[in-house]
Amino acid sequence: MNVNKKYILLFSFITILFFVIADSCKKDPPPPHNPYDDIHNTTVTPPTPPDPNSIVGIHANILKTRCAKSGCHEGHFEPDFRTVESSYATLVYHRIKKNSLDSAFTFRVVPYDTAKSVLYARLTRCNFASTSGCDRMPQDIIGVPLQQNLIDNIVTWIRNGAKDMFGNVPKYPNTAPRILYYYATDSVFKANLGVDTNRIGGIGYSPFYVKNNSTLNLAIFVDDDSTTVANMLVNKLKISTKADDFSSAISYTGVYYNLPPPQNLQFYLVTLNTLSLPKSDTLFMRYFVNDGDHPTDTQFPTDNLVLPYKTFWSFYVKP
Repeated sequence: MNVNKKYILLFSFITILFFVIADSCKKDPPPPHNPYDDIHNTTVTPPTPPDPNSIVGIHANILKTRCAKSGCHEGHFEPDFRTVESSYATLVYHRIKKNSLDSAFTFRVVPYDTAKSVLYARLTRCNFASTSGCDRMPQDIIGVPLQQNLIDNIVTWIRNGAKDMFGNVPKYPNTAPRILYYYATDSVFKANLGVDTNRIGGIGYSPFYVKNNSTLNLAIFVDDDSTTVANMLVNKLKISTKADDFSSAISYTGVYYNLPPPQNLQFYLVTLNTLSLPKSDTLFMRYFVNDGDHPTDTQFPTDNLVLPYKTFWSFYVKP
């Protein structure tokens, strides 16, 4: 082997060895990103508990845990304590549906006044609407009152103005008057003419019967949140042979009456004689009232109600 061949072989060997070593020194590609590497376990500061004297705190500590239970105030009937918003809306300046034995309340919560707030009375009175047993709330443990510190939270909230979740004090409402119901009776105020047995077909929503040439007394009960019942500016009963057309109706003005205890009733009385009314026809009644604060009169029944409401507010003069 000559010298040139030796050098060629040596050079080839060195070149191969270089590439082998260089290839072995290459770095492996980086592994894929692990998203869990971005998680840093640090101490989490728990949220600050709400002010126990606020509606938010009262809902969290009392209404949600003690009252919004299955079969109670969880949306089946008012007040609705499922949320802070529903609690506030069905408490503050919200008219009651069940009053005390002495009928002393109008609203569930009156800002600044626990004595006029039925919520406070329901939590502290053992015989609010019944004498046959303790009906104090909450009823989850009958007879056991709410802890005094929780009652104090509610008292503080009411006396501070019953503010909403944003710290606003509510304004006193001024809604249109409400026409509640009527009571039909005879000239001596003894016979209840509105009973089912005195209605056509014995059906509770059919017209009631009235004798011809007789006196019909109609006591109309109304209510208002801002104006006393005695100060209604409009009190009219209209009678028409058409359910929804009172343009040519006969009109009567109601007279205010206030019966002292034990009746304790306020109403407007309309007295009429049936002699001049159409016979053998359904006579539809509609009552109109206005408190002076609204541009239009409140009326009941209204055109959009289904027929049974209108026939309930109707009568039939026997020939």
